[in-house]
Amino acid sequence: MTGHLTELLHHPLAYARVEAGLGKTKFAQLVRLEGRALGHNLGTTRSTVFKWERGDHVPDDITQMVISRVLRISEAARMSAPWPGWLLVGDNTFDHAVPWTQEATLKSLTSVAGSGPMDRRAFLGIGGITLAGIGVQWVAADPAIAAAASGDRITSATVEHMRGRVEALRNMEQVTGGGEFLESARTDLQLIMRMLENGRYTEGTAKKLYVLAAEVCCLLGWMSYDASLHSAAQKQYAAALRSAKTAGDDTLGAHTLCFMATQAANHREQLAAVGLMDTAESVRGRVPAIMRASLAAHQTTVYNKAGDKRKAAAALNRAFDALGRVDASDAPSYLAWFGEAQLRSTEGRFLLTTGQAEKATAALACSVAEAAPRDKAVRYGTLAMAYQQAGDLDGALDAAHKAADLIEEGIHSRRGVERLEDVRRAFRTTKSEPKVREVSERIAALAA
Repeated sequence: MTGHLTELLHHPLAYARVEAGLGKTKFAQLVRLEGRALGHNLGTTRSTVFKWERGDHVPDDITQMVISRVLRISEAARMSAPWPGWLLVGDNTFDHAVPWTQEATLKSLTSVAGSGPMDRRAFLGIGGITLAGIGVQWVAADPAIAAAASGDRITSATVEHMRGRVEALRNMEQVTGGGEFLESARTDLQLIMRMLENGRYTEGTAKKLYVLAAEVCCLLGWMSYDASLHSAAQKQYAAALRSAKTAGDDTLGAHTLCFMATQAANHREQLAAVGLMDTAESVRGRVPAIMRASLAAHQTTVYNKAGDKRKAAAALNRAFDALGRVDASDAPSYLAWFGEAQLRSTEGRFLLTTGQAEKATAALACSVAEAAPRDKAVRYGTLAMAYQQAGDLDGALDAAHKAADLIEEGIHSRRGVERLEDVRRAFRTTKSEPKVREVSERIAALAA
């Protein structure tokens, strides 16, 4: 599979086809032969497959049935989701039929701890109603913490030592980006899993361990998302949500739902994203002000992408109001990243999409000044877009170069590169200018 990664990045059919060891021409031939055996003259060619994978055409029901037979995907799986989602059912990130019990949580965590990086960058494993339903199940579930397992006694000092490892990992990720630390995070999760499965502990200690497991899974999801490993991120977020529920931690659950919703919104699953945010909103009265501010900020992003500017603006106002009420003593460590810099970034992106480019540059410049290095690499790209839309070409070029500097100096963020690729596309109208050509070539080299 390693020689075909560029094909994997574009469409679930490309992944399923290459996974089966089939080139476009061979796959088209098998579809024709299988169709003929079933009494259908399909006329599928290599060009047809190319158009499916580029998203230009959707195969009709008969052709989808034939494709499922060629790829050995069951009829039940094919009917479980619309095209092209059913192609991924065999490696679904979340089984909505599994009960929200401690045993199921342990299985979910074990799956995440043992799974390596995935290459399904450009698409999500699940979407639509099924994705939104994860949040509904989370808010309704009420699993109990089971009795201590057999094995060594887990002391408070051991848990705190483990928490220190997780905090160190989170801090490193903010400095250089998460792509380099995925294996470290999985190692930490495996340690926590061994404690849960083999150790002896009180119910209070069990809760702390499940909270830690949820934090690591959510961090894994974020790092995978930052590296554009989106199917992996979904699986990790789903495991975090289960573990947070097992621990009875509404704040951590809402935090995870915010990340899931933003990922969905950025992949055009707008209805699912809104559904996830509405679910998180249901616990707003039970979480600290810092979580309410983060929740409202994520609502701003999701409503904005869904096209509801009025709700987005109202959510942004709520976010600033909640931020002004924050008590630092109530803020969990996994929300230490959220503050005025992050909220100004959200405000800037909202202003940019509502045609207020000059105001957006002020908010984004403020955000960049206070951001962690990894966030700077991404936000400079957004700032460049704002300057470009405001007609300040020199400002746009300067911001783009600063983003490129950070990435070249060691920031590992695929999102940062993707944001610069958006900048390069925006520069096309002025691409003949030497300064624009220079930065465009630099971005192209980073993307390569």
